[in-house]
Amino acid sequence: MHAASQEAAAVQFVIDAFGHLKAIGHTAEAQPLLDKAGVEPDEGVTDLGATFIKVAATRIWAREPKVRMLA
Repeated sequence: MHAASQEAAAVQFVIDAFGHLKAIGHTAEAQPLLDKAGVEPDEGVTDLGATFIKVAATRIWAREPKVRMLA
């Protein structure tokens, strides 16, 4: 298990990033942290390569209906 997944502050950071529609770049070793934070894979959850750089330029608006109720 990844050590960061045992740190409440790390889990909360990932929850907040996901909820604020931010891109989340990670390595395979960080998957337990993402799982504990309830992160569901989408186009904004990627490895740390060129794709992450591209998606980090904006919010992941397609995720919004999954993380909050829209009026």
